[in-house]
Amino acid sequence: MNVTSRISPTRSAVAVLAVLVPVLVAATPAGAAPGPLDPTVLSVEANDTPVDGWNGWLIWSRRQDDGRYALVARTATGTGLSLPIAPQDSPIDASIGPGPGGAPTVVYASCATTTTAVPRGCDVHRLDLTTGVDAAVPAASDPRIDERFPAIWGDRIAFSRAVSRKHPERAGIALADVTATAPVAPTIFGTRTEKRGKRRVSSPSYGPQGIDLQGTTLAASWRTSGVGPERWRLIVRRGGGAPRTVISATTNRRTLSRLGRPVLSAADVVAPQQRAGATSRSELVRTTLDGKRAWTLGSGFTDAQTERYGSALSAVARTTATDLVVVRRIASDGRWSCKHPLLPEARGCELLSLNAATQPWRRVR
Repeated sequence: MNVTSRISPTRSAVAVLAVLVPVLVAATPAGAAPGPLDPTVLSVEANDTPVDGWNGWLIWSRRQDDGRYALVARTATGTGLSLPIAPQDSPIDASIGPGPGGAPTVVYASCATTTTAVPRGCDVHRLDLTTGVDAAVPAASDPRIDERFPAIWGDRIAFSRAVSRKHPERAGIALADVTATAPVAPTIFGTRTEKRGKRRVSSPSYGPQGIDLQGTTLAASWRTSGVGPERWRLIVRRGGGAPRTVISATTNRRTLSRLGRPVLSAADVVAPQQRAGATSRSELVRTTLDGKRAWTLGSGFTDAQTERYGSALSAVARTTATDLVVVRRIASDGRWSCKHPLLPEARGCELLSLNAATQPWRRVR
Protein backbone atom coordinates (compact mmCIF):
# COMPACT_ATOMS: atom_id res chain seq x y z
CA MET A 1 0.00 0.00 0.00
CA ASN A 2 1.50 3.31 -1.07
CA VAL A 3 1.15 5.55 1.94
CA THR A 4 2.57 8.75 3.36
CA SER A 5 2.72 10.02 6.92
CA ARG A 6 0.91 13.32 7.30
CA ILE A 7 -1.04 13.40 10.53
CA SER A 8 0.63 15.95 12.77
CA PRO A 9 -0.65 19.56 12.51
CA THR A 10 1.46 21.92 10.46
CA ARG A 11 3.38 24.69 12.23
CA SER A 12 0.96 27.28 10.84
CA ALA A 13 -2.03 25.31 12.10
CA VAL A 14 -0.49 24.98 15.52
CA ALA A 15 0.21 28.72 15.58
CA VAL A 16 -3.40 29.49 14.69
CA LEU A 17 -4.60 27.02 17.32
CA ALA A 18 -2.43 28.67 19.97
CA VAL A 19 -4.15 31.98 19.26
CA LEU A 20 -7.65 30.52 19.31
CA VAL A 21 -7.49 28.24 22.30
CA PRO A 22 -7.26 30.96 25.01
CA VAL A 23 -10.23 32.77 23.48
CA LEU A 24 -12.52 29.88 22.73
CA VAL A 25 -11.62 26.66 24.47
CA ALA A 26 -9.10 27.06 27.29
CA ALA A 27 -11.83 27.57 29.89
CA THR A 28 -15.56 27.11 29.88
CA PRO A 29 -17.08 30.59 29.42
CA ALA A 30 -19.99 31.72 31.55
CA GLY A 31 -23.22 30.37 30.13
CA ALA A 32 -21.53 27.46 28.32
CA ALA A 33 -22.01 23.78 29.07
CA PRO A 34 -18.83 22.04 30.28
CA GLY A 35 -16.71 20.94 27.35
CA PRO A 36 -14.39 17.97 26.80
CA LEU A 37 -12.09 17.36 29.76
CA ASP A 38 -8.32 16.83 29.23
CA PRO A 39 -8.48 16.35 25.45
CA THR A 40 -5.46 15.34 23.40
CA VAL A 41 -5.24 17.10 20.03
CA LEU A 42 -4.49 14.45 17.40
CA SER A 43 -4.70 16.74 14.38
CA VAL A 44 -5.93 20.15 13.24
CA GLU A 45 -7.69 20.06 9.87
CA ALA A 46 -8.79 22.78 7.46
CA ASN A 47 -12.11 20.99 6.82
CA ASP A 48 -14.97 19.51 8.76
CA THR A 49 -15.11 15.75 8.35
CA PRO A 50 -16.82 12.54 9.29
CA VAL A 51 -14.64 10.34 11.50
CA ASP A 52 -14.67 6.69 12.56
CA GLY A 53 -12.47 4.39 14.62
CA TRP A 54 -11.94 0.82 15.71
CA ASN A 55 -9.29 -1.08 17.69
CA GLY A 56 -7.01 1.99 17.94
CA TRP A 57 -7.44 2.97 14.27
CA LEU A 58 -8.96 6.28 13.17
CA ILE A 59 -10.04 7.44 9.69
CA TRP A 60 -11.24 10.82 8.39
CA SER A 61 -11.30 13.03 5.27
CA ARG A 62 -8.66 15.65 4.51
CA ARG A 63 -9.00 18.44 1.96
CA GLN A 64 -6.11 18.49 -0.51
CA ASP A 65 -4.55 21.49 -2.21
CA ASP A 66 -6.80 20.98 -5.25
CA GLY A 67 -9.92 21.20 -3.08
CA ARG A 68 -10.77 17.50 -3.32
CA TYR A 69 -10.91 15.18 -0.32
CA ALA A 70 -8.70 12.20 0.42
CA LEU A 71 -9.20 9.57 3.12
CA VAL A 72 -6.47 9.40 5.75
CA ALA A 73 -5.89 7.14 8.74
CA ARG A 74 -4.05 6.99 12.03
CA THR A 75 -2.98 3.45 12.94
CA ALA A 76 -3.19 1.90 16.38
CA THR A 77 0.52 2.75 16.82
CA GLY A 78 0.02 6.40 15.84
CA THR A 79 1.38 6.20 12.29
CA GLY A 80 -0.27 8.42 9.68
CA LEU A 81 -1.45 6.91 6.39
CA SER A 82 -2.91 8.35 3.22
CA LEU A 83 -5.30 5.63 2.05
CA PRO A 84 -5.11 4.61 -1.63
CA ILE A 85 -8.64 5.44 -2.76
CA ALA A 86 -9.78 7.98 -5.35
CA PRO A 87 -10.36 11.51 -3.96
CA GLN A 88 -13.90 12.93 -4.02
CA ASP A 89 -15.38 16.43 -4.17
CA SER A 90 -16.82 16.22 -0.64
CA PRO A 91 -15.77 14.49 2.59
CA ILE A 92 -16.05 10.74 2.14
CA ASP A 93 -18.71 8.49 3.73
CA ALA A 94 -16.43 5.90 5.32
CA SER A 95 -16.14 3.68 8.38
CA ILE A 96 -13.68 1.16 9.78
CA GLY A 97 -14.22 -2.13 11.56
CA PRO A 98 -13.14 -5.76 11.61
CA GLY A 99 -13.40 -7.51 8.26
CA PRO A 100 -14.39 -11.15 7.76
CA GLY A 101 -11.00 -12.34 9.05
CA GLY A 102 -10.79 -9.74 11.82
CA ALA A 103 -8.31 -7.45 10.00
CA PRO A 104 -8.98 -3.68 10.00
CA THR A 105 -11.20 -2.95 7.02
CA VAL A 106 -12.51 0.31 5.60
CA VAL A 107 -15.83 0.52 3.78
CA TYR A 108 -16.73 3.70 1.94
CA ALA A 109 -19.16 5.16 -0.58
CA SER A 110 -17.57 5.76 -3.98
CA CYS A 111 -19.78 8.39 -5.66
CA ALA A 112 -19.70 9.88 -9.14
CA THR A 113 -21.28 13.14 -7.94
CA THR A 114 -21.13 14.34 -4.34
CA THR A 115 -21.87 18.06 -4.62
CA THR A 116 -25.63 17.64 -5.23
CA ALA A 117 -28.20 17.64 -2.41
CA VAL A 118 -28.25 13.84 -2.63
CA PRO A 119 -24.97 12.33 -3.95
CA ARG A 120 -25.46 10.22 -7.06
CA GLY A 121 -23.75 7.25 -8.64
CA CYS A 122 -22.77 5.83 -5.25
CA ASP A 123 -21.61 2.26 -4.61
CA VAL A 124 -19.92 0.77 -1.56
CA HIS A 125 -16.28 -0.34 -1.69
CA ARG A 126 -14.21 -2.34 0.77
CA LEU A 127 -10.51 -1.63 1.41
CA ASP A 128 -8.51 -4.26 3.29
CA LEU A 129 -5.86 -2.33 5.21
CA THR A 130 -3.68 -5.43 5.52
CA THR A 131 -3.48 -6.28 1.81
CA GLY A 132 -4.40 -2.92 0.24
CA VAL A 133 -7.06 -4.61 -1.93
CA ASP A 134 -9.89 -2.21 -2.83
CA ALA A 135 -13.01 -3.64 -4.48
CA ALA A 136 -16.73 -2.97 -4.79
CA VAL A 137 -19.01 -4.90 -2.42
CA PRO A 138 -21.49 -6.66 -4.75
CA ALA A 139 -24.31 -6.67 -2.18
CA ALA A 140 -24.00 -2.88 -1.87
CA SER A 141 -23.14 -1.92 -5.44
CA ASP A 142 -26.23 -1.97 -7.63
CA PRO A 143 -25.40 0.38 -10.55
CA ARG A 144 -29.07 1.42 -10.81
CA ILE A 145 -29.44 2.48 -7.16
CA ASP A 146 -27.34 4.62 -4.79
CA GLU A 147 -25.79 3.04 -1.69
CA ARG A 148 -24.11 5.09 1.05
CA PHE A 149 -23.16 5.27 4.75
CA PRO A 150 -21.62 1.77 5.03
CA ALA A 151 -20.51 0.08 8.26
CA ILE A 152 -18.81 -3.32 8.61
CA TRP A 153 -18.50 -5.85 11.40
CA GLY A 154 -17.04 -9.25 10.59
CA ASP A 155 -19.04 -10.91 7.82
CA ARG A 156 -21.84 -8.33 7.95
CA ILE A 157 -22.18 -4.98 6.26
CA ALA A 158 -24.89 -2.36 6.78
CA PHE A 159 -25.54 0.49 4.37
CA SER A 160 -28.12 2.96 3.12
CA ARG A 161 -29.86 2.05 -0.14
CA ALA A 162 -32.35 4.17 -2.08
CA VAL A 163 -35.77 2.55 -2.36
CA SER A 164 -35.90 3.29 -6.08
CA ARG A 165 -33.92 4.87 -8.87
CA LYS A 166 -36.63 7.51 -9.28
CA HIS A 167 -36.46 8.61 -5.62
CA PRO A 168 -32.84 8.71 -4.38
CA GLU A 169 -33.98 11.00 -1.53
CA ARG A 170 -35.87 8.05 0.02
CA ALA A 171 -33.73 5.30 1.48
CA GLY A 172 -33.70 2.45 3.96
CA ILE A 173 -31.01 0.38 5.66
CA ALA A 174 -29.85 -2.93 4.19
CA LEU A 175 -27.95 -5.67 6.02
CA ALA A 176 -25.96 -8.17 3.97
CA ASP A 177 -23.20 -10.72 4.06
CA VAL A 178 -19.98 -9.13 2.82
CA THR A 179 -19.45 -12.01 0.42
CA ALA A 180 -22.98 -11.93 -1.07
CA THR A 181 -22.85 -11.69 -4.86
CA ALA A 182 -26.18 -9.96 -5.56
CA PRO A 183 -27.50 -6.55 -4.44
CA VAL A 184 -29.53 -6.58 -1.24
CA ALA A 185 -32.64 -4.44 -0.73
CA PRO A 186 -33.26 -2.39 2.43
CA THR A 187 -35.34 -4.00 5.17
CA ILE A 188 -34.79 -1.63 8.12
CA PHE A 189 -36.62 1.70 8.27
CA GLY A 190 -37.23 4.52 10.68
CA THR A 191 -40.25 6.77 10.37
CA ARG A 192 -41.35 7.34 6.78
CA THR A 193 -44.45 9.46 7.42
CA GLU A 194 -45.25 12.88 8.85
CA LYS A 195 -48.31 14.34 10.48
CA ARG A 196 -50.38 16.80 8.43
CA GLY A 197 -53.33 18.01 10.44
CA LYS A 198 -55.06 14.90 11.75
CA ARG A 199 -53.62 12.65 9.05
CA ARG A 200 -50.28 11.00 8.50
CA VAL A 201 -48.82 11.30 5.02
CA SER A 202 -45.76 9.84 3.32
CA SER A 203 -42.67 11.99 3.68
CA PRO A 204 -41.01 13.16 0.44
CA SER A 205 -37.56 12.52 1.92
CA TYR A 206 -36.37 10.03 4.52
CA GLY A 207 -33.44 7.79 5.31
CA PRO A 208 -30.31 7.30 7.41
CA GLN A 209 -27.59 9.95 7.49
CA GLY A 210 -25.07 7.79 9.33
CA ILE A 211 -24.91 4.13 10.39
CA ASP A 212 -22.83 2.16 12.89
CA LEU A 213 -22.70 -1.60 13.36
CA GLN A 214 -21.30 -3.67 16.22
CA GLY A 215 -22.03 -7.38 16.35
CA THR A 216 -25.79 -7.76 15.92
CA THR A 217 -26.56 -4.19 17.04
CA LEU A 218 -27.15 -1.39 14.56
CA ALA A 219 -27.56 2.35 15.19
CA ALA A 220 -28.46 5.09 12.72
CA SER A 221 -29.28 8.78 12.65
CA TRP A 222 -32.56 8.92 10.71
CA ARG A 223 -33.89 12.06 9.01
CA THR A 224 -37.45 12.69 7.80
CA SER A 225 -38.20 15.93 5.94
CA GLY A 226 -40.25 17.61 3.28
CA VAL A 227 -43.81 18.07 4.56
CA GLY A 228 -43.43 19.52 8.05
CA PRO A 229 -40.41 20.31 10.25
CA GLU A 230 -37.26 18.31 9.62
CA ARG A 231 -37.16 15.51 12.20
CA TRP A 232 -34.17 13.52 13.36
CA ARG A 233 -34.23 10.28 15.32
CA LEU A 234 -31.42 8.17 16.70
CA ILE A 235 -32.60 4.60 16.20
CA VAL A 236 -31.13 1.40 17.61
CA ARG A 237 -31.90 -2.13 16.40
CA ARG A 238 -30.68 -5.05 18.51
CA GLY A 239 -30.61 -8.52 16.97
CA GLY A 240 -33.63 -9.07 14.77
CA GLY A 241 -35.92 -6.76 16.74
CA ALA A 242 -37.68 -3.63 15.56
CA PRO A 243 -35.74 -0.32 15.56
CA ARG A 244 -36.23 1.73 18.72
CA THR A 245 -36.01 5.53 18.83
CA VAL A 246 -33.70 6.54 21.70
CA ILE A 247 -33.19 10.27 20.90
CA SER A 248 -35.32 12.74 18.91
CA ALA A 249 -34.54 16.21 17.55
CA THR A 250 -36.86 18.51 15.58
CA THR A 251 -36.20 21.64 13.56
CA ASN A 252 -38.68 24.47 14.13
CA ARG A 253 -39.03 28.09 13.00
CA ARG A 254 -36.48 29.31 15.52
CA THR A 255 -33.91 26.51 15.74
CA LEU A 256 -32.29 24.19 13.21
CA SER A 257 -31.55 20.78 14.76
CA ARG A 258 -29.73 17.74 13.49
CA LEU A 259 -28.07 14.52 14.67
CA GLY A 260 -24.73 13.26 13.36
CA ARG A 261 -23.46 9.75 12.74
CA PRO A 262 -23.73 7.56 15.88
CA VAL A 263 -21.08 5.31 17.38
CA LEU A 264 -21.89 2.14 19.34
CA SER A 265 -20.35 0.39 22.31
CA ALA A 266 -21.56 -2.74 24.09
CA ALA A 267 -23.71 -0.69 26.48
CA ASP A 268 -24.49 2.67 24.87
CA VAL A 269 -24.56 4.82 21.75
CA VAL A 270 -23.13 8.34 21.30
CA ALA A 271 -23.99 10.89 18.61
CA PRO A 272 -23.34 14.61 18.03
CA GLN A 273 -26.38 16.87 18.29
CA GLN A 274 -26.24 20.36 16.81
CA ARG A 275 -28.68 23.24 17.16
CA ALA A 276 -28.40 26.64 15.48
CA GLY A 277 -30.68 29.66 15.78
CA ALA A 278 -32.57 30.70 18.90
CA THR A 279 -30.77 27.86 20.70
CA SER A 280 -27.21 27.44 19.42
CA ARG A 281 -25.99 24.43 21.31
CA SER A 282 -23.55 21.75 20.27
CA GLU A 283 -23.17 18.63 22.37
CA LEU A 284 -22.65 14.90 22.39
CA VAL A 285 -25.66 12.83 23.37
CA ARG A 286 -25.06 9.44 25.02
CA THR A 287 -27.85 7.01 25.74
CA THR A 288 -28.25 3.42 26.82
CA LEU A 289 -29.25 1.09 24.03
CA ASP A 290 -32.81 0.93 25.34
CA GLY A 291 -33.03 4.73 25.55
CA LYS A 292 -34.04 4.76 29.22
CA ARG A 293 -31.04 6.81 30.39
CA ALA A 294 -29.27 9.64 28.60
CA TRP A 295 -26.44 12.12 29.16
CA THR A 296 -24.95 15.09 27.29
CA LEU A 297 -21.45 16.55 26.97
CA GLY A 298 -21.16 20.18 25.85
CA SER A 299 -18.64 21.72 23.47
CA GLY A 300 -17.47 24.35 25.98
CA PHE A 301 -18.85 27.17 23.80
CA THR A 302 -21.60 29.62 24.70
CA ASP A 303 -24.61 30.01 22.41
CA ALA A 304 -23.18 33.35 21.25
CA GLN A 305 -19.84 31.79 20.31
CA THR A 306 -21.56 28.94 18.49
CA GLU A 307 -23.77 31.34 16.55
CA ARG A 308 -20.86 33.65 15.67
CA TYR A 309 -18.18 31.09 14.86
CA GLY A 310 -20.23 28.05 13.84
CA SER A 311 -18.35 26.14 16.54
CA ALA A 312 -19.59 22.63 17.19
CA LEU A 313 -18.85 19.05 18.09
CA SER A 314 -19.65 17.82 14.60
CA ALA A 315 -18.54 14.15 14.63
CA VAL A 316 -17.59 11.38 17.05
CA ALA A 317 -15.82 8.02 16.85
CA ARG A 318 -14.78 5.32 19.29
CA THR A 319 -11.22 4.07 18.85
CA THR A 320 -11.24 1.74 21.88
CA ALA A 321 -13.72 0.69 24.55
CA THR A 322 -12.72 3.70 26.67
CA ASP A 323 -11.56 6.34 24.17
CA LEU A 324 -13.64 8.68 22.04
CA VAL A 325 -12.42 10.97 19.26
CA VAL A 326 -14.50 14.06 18.49
CA VAL A 327 -14.25 16.64 15.74
CA ARG A 328 -14.60 20.12 17.21
CA ARG A 329 -15.05 23.04 14.84
CA ILE A 330 -13.35 26.21 15.99
CA ALA A 331 -15.23 28.07 13.27
CA SER A 332 -17.10 27.41 10.05
CA ASP A 333 -18.13 29.29 6.92
CA GLY A 334 -21.27 27.14 6.82
CA ARG A 335 -19.80 24.63 4.37
CA TRP A 336 -17.23 21.88 4.95
CA SER A 337 -14.31 24.20 5.64
CA CYS A 338 -13.42 25.20 9.20
CA LYS A 339 -12.97 28.94 8.85
CA HIS A 340 -15.05 32.08 9.14
CA PRO A 341 -15.30 34.39 6.08
CA LEU A 342 -15.19 37.57 8.20
CA LEU A 343 -12.74 36.33 10.84
CA PRO A 344 -9.68 35.01 8.99
CA GLU A 345 -7.88 34.25 12.25
CA ALA A 346 -10.66 31.88 13.34
CA ARG A 347 -10.12 28.57 11.66
CA GLY A 348 -9.41 24.95 12.38
CA CYS A 349 -11.16 21.66 13.05
CA GLU A 350 -9.60 19.78 15.95
CA LEU A 351 -9.57 16.00 16.24
CA LEU A 352 -9.64 15.49 20.01
CA SER A 353 -9.03 12.20 21.83
CA LEU A 354 -11.01 11.87 25.08
CA ASN A 355 -11.32 9.35 27.88
CA ALA A 356 -15.06 8.72 27.78
CA ALA A 357 -15.34 7.66 31.42
CA THR A 358 -13.79 10.87 32.83
CA GLN A 359 -15.88 13.39 30.87
CA PRO A 360 -18.36 15.71 32.68
CA TRP A 361 -21.44 13.99 31.28
CA ARG A 362 -24.69 15.62 32.44
CA ARG A 363 -27.59 13.26 33.15
CA VAL A 364 -30.70 14.37 31.24
CA ARG A 365 -32.85 11.25 31.56
